[in-house]
Amino acid sequence: MLAYLFAVLTAVFFIGLTWFTASKPSLVGENAMGYGLGLFFWGAGFALVSLLLTITLNVRGGFDWIAPAGSIRTLLILFAWLVVALTTFFCAVFKWEWHSNTLYPAFLREVAVRQGQFWIPLFWLVPCFLSLPASGPSLIPLTFLKVSFGLALVLGTVFAGGLLVGYVRESDRLSEANRAYHAEREDTWHRQNLETIAAQKTDDPIINLLGYSSRYQPDDIRQAALAKIKAHPNWEAEILALLQSEWGYREVYYFLDGNPVEHPDQFVGPLNQSIGWLSASIRADLKDSNNLQHWSFDSYGIDRLLRALDQQFLNRGVDFYPAVLQLRQALDAPRPERFKGVRFSITASVDQWLARHRK
Repeated sequence: MLAYLFAVLTAVFFIGLTWFTASKPSLVGENAMGYGLGLFFWGAGFALVSLLLTITLNVRGGFDWIAPAGSIRTLLILFAWLVVALTTFFCAVFKWEWHSNTLYPAFLREVAVRQGQFWIPLFWLVPCFLSLPASGPSLIPLTFLKVSFGLALVLGTVFAGGLLVGYVRESDRLSEANRAYHAEREDTWHRQNLETIAAQKTDDPIINLLGYSSRYQPDDIRQAALAKIKAHPNWEAEILALLQSEWGYREVYYFLDGNPVEHPDQFVGPLNQSIGWLSASIRADLKDSNNLQHWSFDSYGIDRLLRALDQQFLNRGVDFYPAVLQLRQALDAPRPERFKGVRFSITASVDQWLARHRK
Protein backbone atom coordinates (compact mmCIF):
# COMPACT_ATOMS: atom_id res chain seq x y z
CA MET A 1 0.00 0.00 0.00
CA LEU A 2 2.83 2.36 0.89
CA ALA A 3 4.48 1.82 -2.48
CA TYR A 4 1.26 2.81 -4.27
CA LEU A 5 1.03 5.98 -2.17
CA PHE A 6 4.57 6.99 -3.07
CA ALA A 7 3.88 6.14 -6.71
CA VAL A 8 0.87 8.47 -6.75
CA LEU A 9 2.86 11.26 -5.09
CA THR A 10 5.74 10.74 -7.53
CA ALA A 11 3.32 11.01 -10.44
CA VAL A 12 1.79 14.17 -8.97
CA PHE A 13 5.14 15.90 -8.56
CA PHE A 14 6.33 14.69 -11.96
CA ILE A 15 3.24 16.06 -13.68
CA GLY A 16 3.39 19.24 -11.59
CA LEU A 17 7.02 19.88 -12.55
CA THR A 18 6.26 19.24 -16.23
CA TRP A 19 3.27 21.59 -16.13
CA PHE A 20 5.14 24.24 -14.12
CA THR A 21 7.91 24.47 -16.72
CA ALA A 22 5.69 24.14 -19.77
CA SER A 23 5.56 27.87 -20.57
CA LYS A 24 8.24 30.53 -20.29
CA PRO A 25 8.02 32.35 -16.94
CA SER A 26 8.69 35.99 -16.19
CA LEU A 27 12.11 36.08 -14.57
CA VAL A 28 11.96 39.66 -13.33
CA GLY A 29 11.68 40.85 -9.73
CA GLU A 30 9.25 38.99 -7.48
CA ASN A 31 8.17 36.76 -10.39
CA ALA A 32 11.69 35.37 -10.61
CA MET A 33 11.70 34.59 -6.87
CA GLY A 34 8.29 32.95 -7.11
CA TYR A 35 9.39 30.86 -10.08
CA GLY A 36 12.53 29.77 -8.25
CA LEU A 37 10.59 28.73 -5.17
CA GLY A 38 8.04 26.85 -7.29
CA LEU A 39 10.78 25.09 -9.22
CA PHE A 40 12.44 24.03 -6.00
CA PHE A 41 9.13 22.79 -4.56
CA TRP A 42 8.24 20.59 -7.52
CA GLY A 43 11.81 19.45 -8.19
CA ALA A 44 12.71 18.65 -4.58
CA GLY A 45 9.29 17.06 -4.03
CA PHE A 46 9.78 14.80 -7.04
CA ALA A 47 13.26 13.80 -5.86
CA LEU A 48 12.10 13.03 -2.31
CA VAL A 49 8.96 10.99 -3.05
CA SER A 50 10.66 9.14 -5.92
CA LEU A 51 13.44 8.18 -3.51
CA LEU A 52 10.87 6.85 -1.05
CA LEU A 53 9.23 4.94 -3.91
CA THR A 54 12.58 3.49 -4.95
CA ILE A 55 13.47 2.38 -1.42
CA THR A 56 10.03 0.87 -0.83
CA LEU A 57 10.06 -1.07 -4.09
CA ASN A 58 13.57 -2.35 -3.44
CA VAL A 59 12.73 -3.51 0.08
CA ARG A 60 9.65 -5.42 -1.04
CA GLY A 61 11.53 -7.05 -3.97
CA GLY A 62 9.97 -5.04 -6.77
CA PHE A 63 13.35 -4.69 -8.49
CA ASP A 64 14.31 -8.35 -8.34
CA TRP A 65 14.27 -8.42 -12.14
CA ILE A 66 17.19 -5.97 -12.39
CA ALA A 67 19.90 -8.17 -10.88
CA PRO A 68 20.40 -10.82 -8.19
CA ALA A 69 19.77 -9.60 -4.65
CA GLY A 70 22.70 -7.90 -2.95
CA SER A 71 24.40 -4.61 -2.30
CA ILE A 72 25.34 -4.14 -5.98
CA ARG A 73 21.68 -4.15 -7.01
CA THR A 74 20.78 -1.68 -4.29
CA LEU A 75 23.64 0.63 -5.29
CA LEU A 76 22.63 0.38 -8.95
CA ILE A 77 19.01 1.23 -8.15
CA LEU A 78 19.95 4.18 -5.95
CA PHE A 79 22.45 5.45 -8.50
CA ALA A 80 19.78 5.28 -11.21
CA TRP A 81 17.39 7.24 -8.98
CA LEU A 82 20.08 9.86 -8.30
CA VAL A 83 21.05 10.54 -11.92
CA VAL A 84 17.39 10.58 -13.03
CA ALA A 85 16.45 13.00 -10.24
CA LEU A 86 19.39 15.27 -11.12
CA THR A 87 18.54 15.11 -14.81
CA THR A 88 14.88 15.90 -14.19
CA PHE A 89 15.57 18.88 -11.96
CA PHE A 90 18.34 20.45 -14.03
CA CYS A 91 16.50 19.93 -17.29
CA ALA A 92 13.68 21.93 -15.71
CA VAL A 93 16.17 24.61 -14.63
CA PHE A 94 18.06 24.82 -17.92
CA LYS A 95 14.93 24.93 -20.03
CA TRP A 96 14.35 28.60 -19.22
CA GLU A 97 17.52 29.63 -17.37
CA TRP A 98 20.73 29.39 -19.35
CA HIS A 99 23.59 31.89 -19.51
CA SER A 100 25.40 32.39 -22.79
CA ASN A 101 28.79 32.53 -21.07
CA THR A 102 28.32 29.35 -19.05
CA LEU A 103 30.92 26.60 -19.16
CA TYR A 104 28.35 23.83 -18.78
CA PRO A 105 28.28 21.61 -21.91
CA ALA A 106 25.84 22.88 -24.53
CA PHE A 107 24.12 19.50 -24.88
CA LEU A 108 22.57 20.00 -21.43
CA ARG A 109 20.63 22.95 -22.77
CA GLU A 110 19.65 21.03 -25.92
CA VAL A 111 18.22 18.18 -23.87
CA ALA A 112 16.40 20.64 -21.60
CA VAL A 113 14.64 22.57 -24.39
CA ARG A 114 13.57 19.26 -25.90
CA GLN A 115 11.57 18.45 -22.75
CA GLY A 116 14.22 16.23 -21.19
CA GLN A 117 12.57 16.68 -17.79
CA PHE A 118 9.58 14.79 -19.19
CA TRP A 119 10.79 11.93 -21.36
CA ILE A 120 14.02 10.93 -19.60
CA PRO A 121 12.38 10.20 -16.22
CA LEU A 122 9.60 8.31 -18.04
CA PHE A 123 12.12 5.63 -18.98
CA TRP A 124 12.70 5.15 -15.26
CA LEU A 125 9.16 5.71 -13.97
CA VAL A 126 7.53 3.13 -16.27
CA PRO A 127 9.54 0.18 -14.88
CA CYS A 128 8.93 1.48 -11.35
CA PHE A 129 5.15 1.69 -11.82
CA LEU A 130 5.00 -1.71 -13.56
CA SER A 131 6.87 -3.23 -10.61
CA LEU A 132 4.27 -2.11 -8.07
CA PRO A 133 2.22 -5.36 -7.91
CA ALA A 134 3.36 -7.64 -5.12
CA SER A 135 3.71 -10.49 -7.61
CA GLY A 136 5.97 -8.33 -9.78
CA PRO A 137 5.53 -7.53 -13.47
CA SER A 138 3.74 -10.47 -15.11
CA LEU A 139 2.40 -9.39 -18.52
CA ILE A 140 5.33 -7.15 -19.48
CA PRO A 141 8.48 -8.78 -20.92
CA LEU A 142 11.42 -8.31 -18.60
CA THR A 143 13.49 -7.27 -21.61
CA PHE A 144 11.26 -4.19 -22.02
CA LEU A 145 11.70 -3.26 -18.36
CA LYS A 146 15.44 -3.74 -18.46
CA VAL A 147 15.85 -1.76 -21.67
CA SER A 148 13.73 1.09 -20.32
CA PHE A 149 15.59 1.11 -17.00
CA GLY A 150 18.92 0.91 -18.82
CA LEU A 151 18.06 3.87 -21.05
CA ALA A 152 17.14 5.95 -18.03
CA LEU A 153 20.38 4.94 -16.33
CA VAL A 154 22.56 5.73 -19.38
CA LEU A 155 20.85 9.01 -20.27
CA GLY A 156 20.83 10.14 -16.66
CA THR A 157 24.50 9.23 -16.23
CA VAL A 158 25.49 11.16 -19.36
CA PHE A 159 23.51 14.20 -18.27
CA ALA A 160 24.85 14.02 -14.70
CA GLY A 161 28.36 13.68 -16.12
CA GLY A 162 27.79 16.87 -18.09
CA LEU A 163 26.66 18.57 -14.90
CA LEU A 164 29.84 17.45 -13.15
CA VAL A 165 32.04 18.69 -16.00
CA GLY A 166 30.23 22.04 -15.99
CA TYR A 167 30.50 22.35 -12.23
CA VAL A 168 34.25 21.71 -12.31
CA ARG A 169 34.73 24.22 -15.12
CA GLU A 170 32.65 26.88 -13.40
CA SER A 171 34.42 26.27 -10.09
CA ASP A 172 37.81 26.65 -11.76
CA ARG A 173 36.71 29.87 -13.43
CA LEU A 174 35.35 31.23 -10.16
CA SER A 175 38.54 30.28 -8.32
CA GLU A 176 40.65 31.97 -10.98
CA ALA A 177 38.48 35.09 -10.84
CA ASN A 178 38.81 35.16 -7.05
CA ARG A 179 42.57 34.74 -7.26
CA ALA A 180 42.82 37.56 -9.79
CA TYR A 181 40.57 39.79 -7.67
CA HIS A 182 42.55 39.20 -4.49
CA ALA A 183 45.86 39.61 -6.32
CA GLU A 184 44.66 42.95 -7.70
CA ARG A 185 43.50 44.07 -4.27
CA GLU A 186 46.82 42.98 -2.78
CA ASP A 187 48.77 44.92 -5.42
CA THR A 188 46.60 48.00 -4.87
CA TRP A 189 47.00 47.78 -1.11
CA HIS A 190 50.75 47.28 -1.49
CA ARG A 191 51.15 50.27 -3.79
CA GLN A 192 48.99 52.52 -1.62
CA ASN A 193 50.97 51.61 1.49
CA LEU A 194 54.25 52.44 -0.21
CA GLU A 195 52.79 55.74 -1.41
CA THR A 196 51.54 56.55 2.09
CA ILE A 197 54.96 55.85 3.58
CA ALA A 198 56.73 57.87 0.90
CA ALA A 199 54.46 60.84 1.60
CA GLN A 200 55.40 60.96 5.29
CA LYS A 201 57.67 63.87 6.32
CA THR A 202 60.05 64.01 9.26
CA ASP A 203 57.73 66.41 11.07
CA ASP A 204 54.70 64.13 10.69
CA PRO A 205 53.71 62.01 13.72
CA ILE A 206 55.94 58.96 13.86
CA ILE A 207 52.98 56.87 15.04
CA ASN A 208 51.71 56.87 11.44
CA LEU A 209 54.64 54.65 10.43
CA LEU A 210 54.83 52.14 13.28
CA GLY A 211 52.19 49.77 11.91
CA TYR A 212 54.12 49.47 8.64
CA SER A 213 57.27 48.38 10.50
CA SER A 214 55.76 45.12 11.74
CA ARG A 215 57.69 41.91 11.11
CA TYR A 216 54.75 40.54 9.10
CA GLN A 217 54.69 43.37 6.58
CA PRO A 218 56.20 42.73 3.11
CA ASP A 219 59.92 43.43 3.25
CA ASP A 220 59.87 46.47 0.96
CA ILE A 221 57.08 48.09 2.99
CA ARG A 222 58.84 47.33 6.24
CA GLN A 223 62.19 48.67 5.07
CA ALA A 224 60.58 51.81 3.65
CA ALA A 225 58.83 52.41 6.98
CA LEU A 226 62.01 51.83 8.98
CA ALA A 227 63.91 54.26 6.77
CA LYS A 228 61.26 56.92 7.32
CA ILE A 229 61.14 56.24 11.07
CA LYS A 230 64.89 56.55 11.47
CA ALA A 231 64.88 59.70 9.37
CA HIS A 232 63.30 61.40 12.39
CA PRO A 233 66.18 63.06 14.30
CA ASN A 234 64.91 61.79 17.67
CA TRP A 235 63.02 58.72 16.49
CA GLU A 236 63.77 56.60 19.56
CA ALA A 237 62.68 59.34 21.95
CA GLU A 238 59.44 59.78 19.99
CA ILE A 239 58.70 56.07 20.18
CA LEU A 240 59.51 56.02 23.88
CA ALA A 241 57.14 58.93 24.46
CA LEU A 242 54.36 57.00 22.68
CA LEU A 243 55.08 53.94 24.82
CA GLN A 244 54.62 56.11 27.91
CA SER A 245 51.19 57.32 26.74
CA GLU A 246 48.01 55.34 27.32
CA TRP A 247 46.70 56.21 23.86
CA GLY A 248 49.77 55.20 21.84
CA TYR A 249 51.54 52.31 23.57
CA ARG A 250 49.86 49.55 21.54
CA GLU A 251 51.16 51.04 18.28
CA VAL A 252 54.69 50.84 19.67
CA TYR A 253 54.35 47.06 19.98
CA TYR A 254 54.32 46.86 16.16
CA PHE A 255 57.79 48.40 16.05
CA LEU A 256 59.33 46.63 19.03
CA ASP A 257 58.36 43.21 17.68
CA GLY A 258 61.36 42.54 15.46
CA ASN A 259 63.03 45.95 15.36
CA PRO A 260 65.80 46.52 17.94
CA VAL A 261 66.09 49.84 19.72
CA GLU A 262 69.41 51.47 20.50
CA HIS A 263 68.75 51.95 24.23
CA PRO A 264 66.60 49.03 25.40
CA ASP A 265 67.21 49.83 29.09
CA GLN A 266 65.15 53.00 28.68
CA PHE A 267 62.18 50.98 27.42
CA VAL A 268 61.84 48.28 30.08
CA GLY A 269 60.12 50.46 32.70
CA PRO A 270 57.56 51.97 30.30
CA LEU A 271 56.97 48.54 28.78
CA ASN A 272 56.19 47.06 32.17
CA GLN A 273 53.83 49.96 32.88
CA SER A 274 52.10 49.47 29.51
CA ILE A 275 51.26 45.88 30.42
CA GLY A 276 49.34 47.23 33.41
CA TRP A 277 47.40 49.56 31.11
CA LEU A 278 46.72 46.64 28.81
CA SER A 279 45.34 44.58 31.72
CA ALA A 280 43.11 47.44 32.86
CA SER A 281 41.84 47.96 29.33
CA ILE A 282 40.95 44.27 28.98
CA ARG A 283 39.11 44.24 32.31
CA ALA A 284 37.10 47.31 31.32
CA ASP A 285 36.27 45.87 27.90
CA LEU A 286 35.17 42.57 29.42
CA LYS A 287 32.88 44.31 31.86
CA ASP A 288 31.09 46.47 29.28
CA SER A 289 31.22 44.27 26.19
CA ASN A 290 28.07 43.07 24.44
CA ASN A 291 29.90 40.86 21.92
CA LEU A 292 32.80 38.70 23.01
CA GLN A 293 34.39 36.18 20.63
CA HIS A 294 37.48 33.99 20.93
CA TRP A 295 39.38 36.52 18.77
CA SER A 296 38.24 39.61 20.68
CA PHE A 297 41.70 40.51 22.01
CA ASP A 298 43.81 39.31 19.09
CA SER A 299 44.17 42.92 17.88
CA TYR A 300 45.53 44.22 21.19
CA GLY A 301 49.11 43.38 20.24
CA ILE A 302 49.68 40.95 23.11
CA ASP A 303 51.53 38.45 20.94
CA ARG A 304 53.77 41.24 19.59
CA LEU A 305 54.46 42.43 23.12
CA LEU A 306 55.49 38.97 24.35
CA ARG A 307 57.84 38.40 21.40
CA ALA A 308 59.43 41.82 21.94
CA LEU A 309 60.02 41.03 25.62
CA ASP A 310 61.78 37.78 24.74
CA GLN A 311 63.89 39.25 21.96
CA GLN A 312 65.37 42.38 23.54
CA PHE A 313 64.02 43.36 26.96
CA LEU A 314 64.56 40.49 29.41
CA ASN A 315 67.21 40.57 32.14
CA ARG A 316 67.52 44.35 32.09
CA GLY A 317 66.58 45.08 35.69
CA VAL A 318 62.81 44.66 35.35
CA ASP A 319 60.86 41.48 36.05
CA PHE A 320 57.98 41.32 33.60
CA TYR A 321 56.52 38.12 35.01
CA PRO A 322 54.18 39.75 37.61
CA ALA A 323 52.76 42.16 35.02
CA VAL A 324 52.19 39.39 32.46
CA LEU A 325 50.57 37.28 35.18
CA GLN A 326 48.17 40.15 35.88
CA LEU A 327 47.49 40.30 32.15
CA ARG A 328 46.63 36.62 32.20
CA GLN A 329 44.29 37.15 35.14
CA ALA A 330 42.64 40.03 33.30
CA LEU A 331 41.70 37.66 30.47
CA ASP A 332 39.69 35.69 33.06
CA ALA A 333 38.15 38.77 34.63
CA PRO A 334 34.38 38.94 35.23
CA ARG A 335 32.30 39.39 32.10
CA PRO A 336 28.56 39.25 31.27
CA GLU A 337 27.05 35.88 32.15
CA ARG A 338 26.28 34.94 28.53
CA PHE A 339 30.02 35.11 27.71
CA LYS A 340 31.20 32.92 30.58
CA GLY A 341 32.21 30.11 28.23
CA VAL A 342 34.27 32.25 25.84
CA ARG A 343 37.98 31.44 25.94
CA PHE A 344 40.17 33.92 24.13
CA SER A 345 42.69 32.51 21.67
CA ILE A 346 45.42 34.88 22.87
CA THR A 347 45.22 33.22 26.29
CA ALA A 348 47.29 30.29 25.02
CA SER A 349 50.17 32.60 24.03
CA VAL A 350 50.17 34.22 27.46
CA ASP A 351 50.09 30.82 29.19
CA GLN A 352 53.05 29.61 27.11
CA TRP A 353 55.07 32.72 27.95
CA LEU A 354 54.36 32.34 31.65
CA ALA A 355 55.31 28.66 31.54
CA ARG A 356 58.65 29.45 29.88
CA HIS A 357 59.54 32.15 32.39
CA ARG A 358 58.17 30.65 35.60
CA LYS A 359 60.77 30.77 38.38
